[in-house]
Amino acid sequence: MTTDTPTPAKTRNRAHHAERSEATRAQLIRAAIQVVRDKGYQGASVFEVAKAAGLTPGAFQHHFGTKSVLMMRVVDELVAASDYNAPGWPAAELPLGERARQTLQLLWQRIYEPERFLVAWQVYMGCGADPEITRYIAGLRQTQQDQLRQRFLTVFPELSASPDTPALIDLVMSTLRGMGLVRLFGPADAAMAAQLDQLAGLLVQRCERLAPPPTPRRKAP
Repeated sequence: MTTDTPTPAKTRNRAHHAERSEATRAQLIRAAIQVVRDKGYQGASVFEVAKAAGLTPGAFQHHFGTKSVLMMRVVDELVAASDYNAPGWPAAELPLGERARQTLQLLWQRIYEPERFLVAWQVYMGCGADPEITRYIAGLRQTQQDQLRQRFLTVFPELSASPDTPALIDLVMSTLRGMGLVRLFGPADAAMAAQLDQLAGLLVQRCERLAPPPTPRRKAP
């Protein structure tokens, strides 16, 4: 009985094949993002995505099988580009107003202002009839929500003792999300800046209300 020991040439061929497959999958994901941006979720058919990638529908099906699987990978790609855990969050030692402004600017510029946010939401809103993608996105959103809540508590420790804090954080994120979606109708930079200022003011007011009172100084005898 003989064993089929991989030769160095076979190992190199397998590695090269794996690299080519990964490059083709990435090419299809990029093409899908572009098609969704241009034609919407419903317009991102297997044929249209394959054509945009310069590949055949057969190549599409070989690497992803179905549109649902591809769209889940598209969402993964868009979420990864908006990494909530990337560096840049303000330190809790900064003045409260500065923390609020920096946090909202970071979230806006990293997540809601880029065009990829609008592409992601075209997928979210278009996949309602596909329970597989809907369940997948719901799981991703729950993970993101948990991460963001933890980040907020790190930056704003004043909020940690309040049972209303999760609702406050969700309100802030819902507001930013709505501001991002309004951009479907065209840019409005001045209006967005004013709304971010108002939202920062709301955060400051809530934190000031929850912050423990300063310890009174003891008078010298």
